[in-house]
Amino acid sequence: MRAVALCLGLVLVACGTAAVGRPYGGTLPPNTTLDLTGQFRLSPDGELRLALARPCTHERAASAAHTTSAEADAAYCDRAVLDQIPVVARAPWGKDIPGTWSGPAYVVFRVEWGATELDPLVESSTAVLGRPWMISGTQWTPTTDQVAAMLAQIGKATNVETELVRGGPPPALEVTGFEVEGGALHLGDPNTLTVRIANRGQGTAYRVGITTRSSIDALQDRRLSFGSIKPGTDKTRTLELTVPASETERDTMLVLVVSEGNGAAPRNVSRRIPIAPSTAAPALAMRCAIVGRDEARPEIDAGKSLMLRCTVDNTGKAVAQQVTIEASIAGRASGRAMPTVVPATGHAAIDIAIAVPRDLPMGAPVEIELTARDPASPRSARATVAGVVRKPRLCDPGRLTRDQYRAKLTELRAAVAAGDLTQAQLDRYDAELVTCLK
Repeated sequence: MRAVALCLGLVLVACGTAAVGRPYGGTLPPNTTLDLTGQFRLSPDGELRLALARPCTHERAASAAHTTSAEADAAYCDRAVLDQIPVVARAPWGKDIPGTWSGPAYVVFRVEWGATELDPLVESSTAVLGRPWMISGTQWTPTTDQVAAMLAQIGKATNVETELVRGGPPPALEVTGFEVEGGALHLGDPNTLTVRIANRGQGTAYRVGITTRSSIDALQDRRLSFGSIKPGTDKTRTLELTVPASETERDTMLVLVVSEGNGAAPRNVSRRIPIAPSTAAPALAMRCAIVGRDEARPEIDAGKSLMLRCTVDNTGKAVAQQVTIEASIAGRASGRAMPTVVPATGHAAIDIAIAVPRDLPMGAPVEIELTARDPASPRSARATVAGVVRKPRLCDPGRLTRDQYRAKLTELRAAVAAGDLTQAQLDRYDAELVTCLK
């Protein structure tokens, strides 16, 4: 009856049934007895308190005052003994909460309700809070009232009121702020979304919340809870969003779905958000040119090798450890450079030898496509080098006979007649043949 009276005498205190007692689950000091059977209560200020049915006791040798008896003298555990007995509560959201002894019969667990990462306005939080707490050899399962009291403590700590009042003047909610820090979502980095909601109406808005919608799974169904918003006031909330480094989309449509306990929610708000490379990883850019050639569209010999030099810039905040460059012409792989280190906020020159396909049409414009990649970077860098294909070298200087010269010249004139070669091209190749005569 005394325990019941205590429960009724405390305003807003949630009381529960006594836990099933078991001996202390840790190691006790010598000659110490502890049974954690007791009564769990949640105080108005959010402390979880355990009142033991039997206080902790410690046996010590008989004192001088008991010289007529050789029996041990049993006493309650003093502070020195209690400090050697850690009692830890494992909260259902995965947090270990150390208990503090308040005498030999009381343990107090001070919970940081604002750090639970639970949303007091969603049903899943009720389910989590209703799970058993494991406490150094015993356990405590909250009652329905105690779960409600814990939800209220979380709401109080996070400024998210959980009450809902029906009737009265209607609110008028408006999303007045919708921003991603830096204007973009950076791959693999934590990004901060800030949302502000104002109430322009005459009545209070209750249980206000926002749920995100996006084509990117990591941004879908994220939650921001505002609680109550009084007339003429606003509230701001922030949410950390992380786009996986493997994401290939360049932007995403982010939609905010607003909810209100009485159904007074405004229309959804949406914004297209750019997706940018990580600022904590390498971010590559590249420019390339043919070594020794500065023409806008230099001639490229079909069937020959060509040396290009690329300058790779790293504007990120991390070193690019293994940058490789791959080249292709007309969709065909034509070369690959060895891995090179590119320092953070620095650059490196990388040479790459490419093989020009022999069957490219003579006189046709062609682009050499180059791609730089680093395993740690979510994005690649690309560059192109333009050129014009010329026929492979027709002869070796000083080795061409007169008969060979006439035969090759006949082939070239036939190409002009067929429209495959211009007169200017014939003249250039004829000049090359003449320089090759013995």
